[in-house]
Order: sequence, then C-alpha cells, then structure tokens
Amino acid sequence: MAKPTRTADELRALLLERIEAIPDLRGQVTDVHTGGVVWADPGEGGPNWTVPVLRDRGTHRADIARIVRETQMRYDLDE
Repeated sequence: MAKPTRTADELRALLLERIEAIPDLRGQVTDVHTGGVVWADPGEGGPNWTVPVLRDRGTHRADIARIVRETQMRYDLDE
C-alpha cells in the first residue's frame, strides 16, 4: 500500500512542529530549519526524501533522527 504524500514544505512543517515540541530544542536551529526536506533515491523500498546534514555530526541528536525516520515511514515526498 502506498504511503500518503506531502510536499517538501508540508513535510518540513510536520518535522518542525514535532522538533519544536521538545522543550530543550525550542528556538534551536536544526538541519530541518536550514536544509529542509529534499528528494532522495529511495532504493529498495526506502524513503524518497531526506533532511540534508548541514551541521557538525557531533551535534547529532537521536530524538531528531527518530522524528525524521518516523515521518519518513509515514509519508512520501510528493514529486
């Protein structure tokens, strides 16, 4: 069954809503803020969008990665 689709702007807004609900992230700039959502080759059943890594990987947060993965599992990017 195909996943529902969203535009890049809609996906970015969904991600930001969830990220900014985390108290210690409110007001912090993330890769979602600066890079948004971009198309990615889905390969074998993978997601067709991603958030480009623009900041130091040392600032990687598991909670943001989880939010991105959960949203990728739920929605495809509307090409």
